[in-house]
Amino acid sequence: MFLYVEDIWFKYDKEFVLKGVDFQISKGETVAILGESGSGKSTILRIIAGFEKPQKGIIRLEDKILSSRKKFILPEKRNIGFVFQDYALFPHMTVRENIEYARKGKTKKC
Repeated sequence: MFLYVEDIWFKYDKEFVLKGVDFQISKGETVAILGESGSGKSTILRIIAGFEKPQKGIIRLEDKILSSRKKFILPEKRNIGFVFQDYALFPHMTVRENIEYARKGKTKKC
């Protein structure tokens, strides 16, 4: 397996949005997360990317723990891409141009 999401619990204020979420993704596998509005789809993606910290559970990428009760790797150290659903892209640019713009200055040129 490549990505492990184990027993993830997350709440906003006092209400749990995620309760014991578990899944694994193999390297090269394509996965879709489906559900009703408010079911936690974006929240689990934000947790995997490191934008949110779950109350309970473990996120592992290969053999590296990204998030657990004792450890939390910052988003910029995870090497995980994330494109928001709305409002974060420049409307006058293509998807490729938006991605290239975000990467400018972050790679070393030889």
